[in-house]
Amino acid sequence: MHAGIKSVLKKWGFYHPLHNSYRAVITLLKKQYLRLRYYKYSGSGYTCNCCGHLYTKMHAWQPAAADTAALQQYKVIAGYGENIICPWCLSTARERLVIAMMQGVDFAGKKVLHLSPEPKVHAWLKNKTSVTTADLEPGFYKLIDANVQAADATALPYAAESFDWIIANHILEHISADTVAMQECYRVLKKEGHAVLQVPYSTTIANTLEEPGIEDAARQAALFGQKDHVRIYQLQDYINRLIKVGFTVQFISYSQLQQFYKYAIQQDEGFLIIQKPA
Repeated sequence: MHAGIKSVLKKWGFYHPLHNSYRAVITLLKKQYLRLRYYKYSGSGYTCNCCGHLYTKMHAWQPAAADTAALQQYKVIAGYGENIICPWCLSTARERLVIAMMQGVDFAGKKVLHLSPEPKVHAWLKNKTSVTTADLEPGFYKLIDANVQAADATALPYAAESFDWIIANHILEHISADTVAMQECYRVLKKEGHAVLQVPYSTTIANTLEEPGIEDAARQAALFGQKDHVRIYQLQDYINRLIKVGFTVQFISYSQLQQFYKYAIQQDEGFLIIQKPA
């Protein structure tokens, strides 16, 4: 959409409702198409831990052409590949991993902050505990949570130690001042609270590749594998940034997640257990 038209629609309050209606129609059509296409693959093999349906294989998801070179060159684990999307409910591998890692948590009485809320993670959480959702552009998330709040991850409008859990799944790679956002997550998290801060990462590069402040979609796609990313994290550097803020971090490798392979989690993606010390 032309930037001028988008600006006018936003000014008059039409942009987000129109965008959400369009996405809802596309999602419905995609869901019906994949259900029919993958009917022949119904059966044991993979189980979606969002909807419970079983498939011998799930739908693949490949990056856009403009993103491919950087992702392949740096071997970025970014949510693409085989068996990524559930044909029944359209859950993604990264949503299924987060839910798998939280499924044993007792959320009774806990307060959760969910930034840029993902539909399946939010649906799984909302009946278990009190969830506050927020995003810099909350209008995009009204169909997920009508009460989503406006919030900048680098200046969260919440008091210190307000939440037991923070979920900001695949967000920090979009934020130029990522360390500030990490500090804000740390600030609003209660002592012994947990944060889910998964990001795309590479283990083949020597250092994180980044250009904070970049505003060139084509260049961002070429450099970082997505038009709105500002970096590709080197895994250990990412962990070090979190530790420097004050978090304790334990990395669970993909090979240690075998019990969750049945959920068709992202191949080679590990999970970061991130906690604020007592």
